[in-house]
Amino acid sequence: MKWLKWIAALAGIAAGTAGIVKVVTDRKNKQLDNYLLPAPNDNESEEIPAMKADILSWVGEDKKNFPVTLSFAVADSKAADKFQEELAKDGLSSSFDAKTNVVDVLYNGESTIEGLTFLASAVISAMKAVDVQYQGFNFAK
Repeated sequence: MKWLKWIAALAGIAAGTAGIVKVVTDRKNKQLDNYLLPAPNDNESEEIPAMKADILSWVGEDKKNFPVTLSFAVADSKAADKFQEELAKDGLSSSFDAKTNVVDVLYNGESTIEGLTFLASAVISAMKAVDVQYQGFNFAK
């Protein structure tokens, strides 16, 4: 009977230790997740990584597919004007459709990593200055 009490005590200690180890491991994993995949902050919306991935996927694209048009939804014409001014600072041309509140950015540059990285950084800086939503892109037909 004494052996049964000892076995029960050891089982209780083992269960407690396993519980503590699980809590510590979960805490470390959560800290690692927060370090590797931080929550998006207000400065970087979810559209920016998607847009950047779209732009960088054009590396090496055939020249006959260009120009390409990036579309952005804006709240009103004032926001469109501000967005277009920010784009013009980096030499990008754009047009605004007042009926649909969409700004189209036309890119006719090279499909090199340098050219497309410049395009991405210019558009991202304009997106951070004005609240716009990335809608997608279209290649020339």
